[in-house]
Amino acid sequence: MNKLKLFMIIMIIITFISRNYLGSFQIIDTISIEFKREYKEGNKNEITKGNIYYQAILKEVVIKVEYPINQWMILKGNEMIIYYPNELQAFLIISQNPMSMPFFQAFIQVVKEDYGLSDFGYTFTNFKREGNILISYWEPPKILSKLLGKFALKYEDNKLIYTEIKDAKGEILSKTYFKNHIIFGATYFPLEVSIVKNTRLSSTLETVIYKNPQFNSPIPQEIIAFKIPLDVKVKEVKW
Repeated sequence: MNKLKLFMIIMIIITFISRNYLGSFQIIDTISIEFKREYKEGNKNEITKGNIYYQAILKEVVIKVEYPINQWMILKGNEMIIYYPNELQAFLIISQNPMSMPFFQAFIQVVKEDYGLSDFGYTFTNFKREGNILISYWEPPKILSKLLGKFALKYEDNKLIYTEIKDAKGEILSKTYFKNHIIFGATYFPLEVSIVKNTRLSSTLETVIYKNPQFNSPIPQEIIAFKIPLDVKVKEVKW
């Protein structure tokens, strides 16, 4: 599998990743965080390590991969740049929709009390309590109702610990588990995110461990000033 395909399989076009506030209490301008991602599917096991830098004012996410190879990914709006410094190769991925990295989206979406579901057209239907756990249920917009079913959010002591999305037939498509929370402002951020996805043919498990989160700290100059060298040809890919 070539490098572009290897790293594109983890790209799912979901929604805008740029969330520039934290509840009604704390503004988020920047986030810098280390990550280790493990992806399992059948006998396949991939491990990726690096750092993520988020700048709200630019609505930009920069992912600097350090293992297994040296790689940069810059996501902004409908475009993503993938750059391999050692090979002097670069790709510009252009999508019809905003692009995001699912595992980082899962981390930052907790700034929204409803996980941003109302932004996507979901409607709250009902909730139930199980001790100190609150579970809310959401219906998809009509335009997606033939494909998607209910979305469930589970909170424990104000911490998001689980989300679940079903298809129109009630079968679970994806489950996300959130663990090892830290608090910043009024929001609990998970330092461990596990995403389980099911298809007819297989299931996948994606686990991301975050370390050393820095909120509203200066972004390193090498990230701010990053540019692909002029002598590197950028290949454009429509997505």
